[in-house]
Amino acid sequence: MSKATLVDTKTQHDLAPGQTFHWHWNNATPADAVWYANAVPVATGSTTGGFNQDTQLEVTRLWRRLIVTEKKPFPQSQTVDVVVETEIHVDIKNIGTTPAKFVVFLSIISA
Repeated sequence: MSKATLVDTKTQHDLAPGQTFHWHWNNATPADAVWYANAVPVATGSTTGGFNQDTQLEVTRLWRRLIVTEKKPFPQSQTVDVVVETEIHVDIKNIGTTPAKFVVFLSIISA
């Protein structure tokens, strides 16, 4: 049966209208999972200044990077250690007309 996991990156980002933001997650595990990213808007009003917000964010690109490196214990070594790292990259665009504040959430589906 598959397992679903939600990751709140807990970092708030600011993005001007028309701008694109790039973000990535290092050492994404499990490596054989299906990953999805979403930009969740944060309310920017206040009780004194009021609330008038129309935030529009679009995930324009999501991709995976696999980095495999070979490390020898010493230069003449006959054996090597292989280090594998998976990164998840995402581009988010503010398609609205006002500045946006948001947090990146990741969803993971794994076996």
